[in-house]
Amino acid sequence: MALRVCAPTSRRCQLSIATGFLGAFVVASLAMQLLRSNATAPSAANAVVEPVTTHQATLWQTLGQP
Repeated sequence: MALRVCAPTSRRCQLSIATGFLGAFVVASLAMQLLRSNATAPSAANAVVEPVTTHQATLWQTLGQP
């Protein structure tokens, strides 16, 4: 009398298909975000570079100026 240790192949196949569809959905959604962000990004010639705030005190400095 032998015990069945392996899962049926149909159940494993369904899990693989579901995982594949989920992975494809994630990759496709990331690709769409990448394409949309590149389409709306300003060109380098028209881009205005904003100064970077390096410390919290710099945020409050402009409030003290007249």
